[in-house]
Amino acid sequence: MRISDPTREAVHFVALKMRERDFAEFSAVSYASTREELADVMAERYGSFEGCIVGHAGENPACVGATVMARPNVVSLLFFATDQFPEIALPATRFIKRELFSRLKKTGVHRIEAVSMVDHNDAHAWLQTLGLERETEPMRGYGKNGEAFVQFAWVSDDSPIGP
Repeated sequence: MRISDPTREAVHFVALKMRERDFAEFSAVSYASTREELADVMAERYGSFEGCIVGHAGENPACVGATVMARPNVVSLLFFATDQFPEIALPATRFIKRELFSRLKKTGVHRIEAVSMVDHNDAHAWLQTLGLERETEPMRGYGKNGEAFVQFAWVSDDSPIGP
């Protein structure tokens, strides 16, 4: 596995060939309707995004991940992959947990969150492997056609409850 900075071409490649469940999830929260439209949107948005990385399986880009500063010290995750992801899943997961999350926490991030379509069970299992816990019941009507999503998060033990 090789990790690289994003390029429009690499992000477009992965977005165009993303797994069916990933496409269902991302298209539910996008104005794009087709794979081609979604790939164009994702390449434009993340092709040079500073918080984005691309994982490669051999010569092919196989996954795209990004951390978006949603609020001060709160990061929202995004991730999509091709069917080649299982070839690099273990080293990619290790990299995210040991390198990426560690760096984020050292900069003061106290919350890492992600939303996922309610029936995207593979994604849920992977988010839990990364250390995020399911926080919500299904959030009905979250997607453009009424799809339900759930939210996962890792929260620092130092984060207070209440004001």
